[in-house]
Amino acid sequence: MWIRRSLLAAAGTAYGLLPLTAAAGAPVPGAPEPTVPDAVYPLVAYVEPKLGGASQAFGAGVFDADSGGLGAVGGDAVSSLRVAEGFRVLACDRTAARSADAVDGLGPCRYFDAGWYDQVGGGLDDRISLLTVVAAKETGQGVTVYGEPALSGGKLHLGPGRYEAAAGDLDRLDAVRSLAVADGHRAVLCDSDRSTATASGNPGLCQIFEPGEHPSVGGLDGMISLIAVGGPAVTAADGPALAGTVQTFGPGVHQAAAGQLTPVGNDAISSLRVAAGQRVLACADDHVAPAVLGECALFASGVHELAGTGLDDGISLLAVSAGPSTGQVLTAYADGGLTGSSGAFGAGMFAAVDLGAVGNDAISSLRLAEGGRAVLCEHDATAPGEVGACHLFTAGDHATVGKALNDQTSLIFVAP
Repeated sequence: MWIRRSLLAAAGTAYGLLPLTAAAGAPVPGAPEPTVPDAVYPLVAYVEPKLGGASQAFGAGVFDADSGGLGAVGGDAVSSLRVAEGFRVLACDRTAARSADAVDGLGPCRYFDAGWYDQVGGGLDDRISLLTVVAAKETGQGVTVYGEPALSGGKLHLGPGRYEAAAGDLDRLDAVRSLAVADGHRAVLCDSDRSTATASGNPGLCQIFEPGEHPSVGGLDGMISLIAVGGPAVTAADGPALAGTVQTFGPGVHQAAAGQLTPVGNDAISSLRVAAGQRVLACADDHVAPAVLGECALFASGVHELAGTGLDDGISLLAVSAGPSTGQVLTAYADGGLTGSSGAFGAGMFAAVDLGAVGNDAISSLRLAEGGRAVLCEHDATAPGEVGACHLFTAGDHATVGKALNDQTSLIFVAP
């Protein structure tokens, strides 16, 4: 199949999780950010050293084991990482009992620049329970930090991203002493950034702040040098420019037919914001699966106005993901009746080059694990309308994927 405007081409590089033979050393304070060939997903975490074993791709955001946010790798299991150019990752042990220095459940942390890390190191191998993935700072009001306790004094509004004292991002305040975190956001504050950290990438003492008002920052009072802000993967609004009724979405498949587009509403979305490194497939005409969906479009990071498109006030399904993961939520087969060569897929988004053993334009039947849902599409293109035909499937055996998708599938979104 000729994919005219593929998601991969739009990214400017291949999306495959290619085997890597080189590994970056620890971040060097103040060093220029390195280029990381073939590392397109903001973060891929692996359970084995040298980028081996089960893996999970992440976009920008804060992900913790307690809520299942670490996906296929899980808590206390990550051993190696690959961080894409333009992103940094704060990896922490959130289990307070493991560290006498823990503050609000955060023990040791490390701060990773772009690079390949064959071993996490720093005492965090098989101990990571929180990952914060951040890109450059964005305009927004997800977090407001104040120069005095009790939400007083000078203030800064911070959108998702990283804010480092060494880069001058916090210069307008003499100190950070309190903060407010908006719904759908989380913030991790540390007393060292990449310039003041040691060569091991140790960000010092760190604390996570959940949505709400925080009249103090505890033991970090006056010491904060790094703020990492994570926001929702996708924000949808029923008005232009994210105005009106707003709803946020994390990874997964969200259906109006299942009541999952409340409060923004079915056939009501007019604008979308997609976080750095995330993707969302937006479709019309959601039905009880298995079903043929209406018009679908794949959106990359950024703010998207839907006015004048076929999806304005027409979205009934949103499938959200940053990329692939290992697992067996879905098994796809090259022949009908669950026969022929096969490939297993975890939760996430799989473009043509991620379809592995079963291959691109080769799927004829599939099996979905209990509770699983999947959207299969004809193309993995980002131009509006160019994903082609899309079908929604739910748990069970599907002896055929239908005429439109038989040997024509190039994009899969899987939700557990």
